[in-house]
Amino acid sequence: MRHAPVTTAVLLAALLVGAARTEAQIRPDSLPADTTVVPVPGAPAPDAAQDTVSADTIFYNLPSLEVGSPAGFATGVWEWDRAEIMGSGANTVAELVAEVPGVITLLGGDYGTPAAITAFGTGGGGYRVIRDGVEVMPLAGGVADLQRVGLAGIERVRLERSGGEMRVELTSHRYAEGRSYSLIEAGTGQLDTNVFRGMYADPTALRGSLGIALERADTRSYGQNEGGNRTGMWFRYQLHLRNRAGVAVEARRMSSETQVPAYASSVRRNDVAIRARAELTSGIAVEAYSAWSSHRVDDARPEYDYEGGTRAQYGGRVALSRGRGWALGEARFHPNDDLLSHRLDGAVGYDAGRLGLSGRVSRAGWEGRDVISYSGTAWLTPLPGVTVFGSWDEGTYAARTAPLLDVTPRPVPPDTASTPPPAPTFETAERRVLRAGGSLTAFGTTLAAAALRTETDLQLPLALELDGGAPTVPGGTREGVELWGSLPTPWASLRLEGSYQVWDDDAPYLPKEIYRGAFVFRKTYLESGNFELWWTLGVRGHDPMEVFVPVDGAGGGGIATVPFYQSWYGRIQARILTVRLFFGWENFTIRRNLQNFPGRVLPVTRSFFGLHWELWN
Repeated sequence: MRHAPVTTAVLLAALLVGAARTEAQIRPDSLPADTTVVPVPGAPAPDAAQDTVSADTIFYNLPSLEVGSPAGFATGVWEWDRAEIMGSGANTVAELVAEVPGVITLLGGDYGTPAAITAFGTGGGGYRVIRDGVEVMPLAGGVADLQRVGLAGIERVRLERSGGEMRVELTSHRYAEGRSYSLIEAGTGQLDTNVFRGMYADPTALRGSLGIALERADTRSYGQNEGGNRTGMWFRYQLHLRNRAGVAVEARRMSSETQVPAYASSVRRNDVAIRARAELTSGIAVEAYSAWSSHRVDDARPEYDYEGGTRAQYGGRVALSRGRGWALGEARFHPNDDLLSHRLDGAVGYDAGRLGLSGRVSRAGWEGRDVISYSGTAWLTPLPGVTVFGSWDEGTYAARTAPLLDVTPRPVPPDTASTPPPAPTFETAERRVLRAGGSLTAFGTTLAAAALRTETDLQLPLALELDGGAPTVPGGTREGVELWGSLPTPWASLRLEGSYQVWDDDAPYLPKEIYRGAFVFRKTYLESGNFELWWTLGVRGHDPMEVFVPVDGAGGGGIATVPFYQSWYGRIQARILTVRLFFGWENFTIRRNLQNFPGRVLPVTRSFFGLHWELWN
């Protein structure tokens, strides 16, 4: 076993204990009578109570700008809170969303190698990552490399599975009470795998609030030269004007290393943001921010001499929420980007329970060209238990074709020949995706079906190292059907959940059949609710899939086919008070040919165990 993650865990645990004002303790069932807890985060505390409440019960958050359609199969939205993130056993965003119907993870191998996701056959420009309102800009290709988008300090993840361009929204820790909060997640398993994620958040530190988090995963993986790791950190300091306004300074770093010769041996991403938020009046909040991101590669090979660079962005948002309606406006500007100059987004929605509507429009400037896309979703419940829904996505979607390049290369030995690569450019694709269907809920059973149609003029590669340099290929029209269901079983608290998506023909990143299925058991025991058992036994799979591959020196490459994919997995988690003991096992049927890209075989199997421990200090 490697000792770095264990050492990190010990050091962070010491930091958390030393930083606490009092001895760490389990959250009590009730607070002393002379204390008052602000009941709803975001609601200002009454002035009269300020002189009478205990100091550690007063806490503030920056105003929230989170608005959007409710989660569900009809709306195409999935959400995870902190407990669900821990229960999933995910170490990356790609792992977390792997069970969403129709979503396929695209992995170059184990930890440290590039990672991405796809749905409806999208490649470059197929998804955007928004973290606390700031876009995680793609710096290494046409989409953000999810291997370098951490979950440390994240308490909520939201995925809008749009057919044109998916939207992944990450929300950092928000305070739920006035005491400091600590979280330790640590585990170990086969293939010398060690994982760690820890956080300390103090709502009253340094006359403001403070959050610190670390995360690491490392493994020797399967086979020779397959070892790798990823290490990240998060820091945030906030000043508050009660819950009405505030300023935050935030920094994140994620680095990854791999021994796989096909990829850069060491890559680091840094993100720094300064934001100010204010609630102008009830239901109206605004934000202005400035952010900076960098991409750094540490690899001695000449092809990485020029790779890397920095990009800045600044912008603002306004969110409105009144009654059953909501609206969101976003403006982002990129002053030193050689391709993308600005992006404007607007979204509106209305949810009356039995009727719901939402729409979004996006406009971006790429080298003076306007790129515009639209989407809309509607759902209606004409009868109890019956819902009909539909969605439409259409427009032009753009993506980079290469990583950022420095103007001058990093220092290299004098006898090393360094030839500047071509400057990055961008590609666009016209896409239209239609979805219409309905669901029926009765006697504890929910069944849903939807017809699908996708049209595109071009298929774009991701432009990450997974398929860097691959040319675009002509698109086409595909028609399909997706099914989803949640069924009860004779065993109380146990349900069978699954989805199935089938297409009339395959395409790059779009196999003919995609399926998910799992038995899910979750039950809370004891009147106090202090014991919970949660286990899942499931399978993920799809037919053989066409993927883009890099072009080699002989002119080969472009499109290749990877074989049938099927992975059975199991997870079990037992919560006792605030301690969660977990065990997981991936690919326990030991399929030896799992791969998302040719020759990049994924680990044959891996079991792991550990704990998640929440503490209030």
